[in-house]
Amino acid sequence: METPLSPLEFLRRARRLYPDREAVADEGLRLTYSEFGRRCDRWSAVLQHLGVSKGDRVAYIAPNTHAQLESFYAVPQIGAVLVPINYRLIADDFAYIIQHSGAKVVCVHSDYLEVVERIRHELPEVKHFVALEGLTDSLRQAGWLDYETVLADAPETFTRPPITEDDLLTINYTSGTTSRPKGVMITHRNAYMNVVGTLIHISMS
Repeated sequence: METPLSPLEFLRRARRLYPDREAVADEGLRLTYSEFGRRCDRWSAVLQHLGVSKGDRVAYIAPNTHAQLESFYAVPQIGAVLVPINYRLIADDFAYIIQHSGAKVVCVHSDYLEVVERIRHELPEVKHFVALEGLTDSLRQAGWLDYETVLADAPETFTRPPITEDDLLTINYTSGTTSRPKGVMITHRNAYMNVVGTLIHISMS
């Protein structure tokens, strides 16, 4: 039996061997591997409930927060494709990347909610907008979902589709300094080998 090379295996192994060890520290939030994994599973269930299926794109505009980290497991484990967008870009670049990638769901950190709200009219293909934190009443009335609220009410079970190591994991966009940003397609195998290569380099240095 062959196991596909995928970074998803790193979390599965950690959850099995070190469930009670601290995995995430984000300001006042502390999560063990078990707690972190359950949050990822619940977000996977939410995404499937929202209609996200294998091959669909889910975009994120966020710095290095726990919610951003959760996306790197919750999105790929349902076979969807993560589109992490550089939050330092301008609104026009946000709109272009979201449209170009074909994102079905867009998740946004509190610092960029108003920027994305201003360009929503340019994003007719996006089905759902999610505030990772800082959702205001006006944005809620405009149809935004609150990440922690839907996460808290979600089950921890979801449908795992078959995933091969050649399936697409993420689309990472260039900064677009000389032209429009270009999407770089990363497979599960690409990402796995990059991580392993980095660990080997660290161990030998």
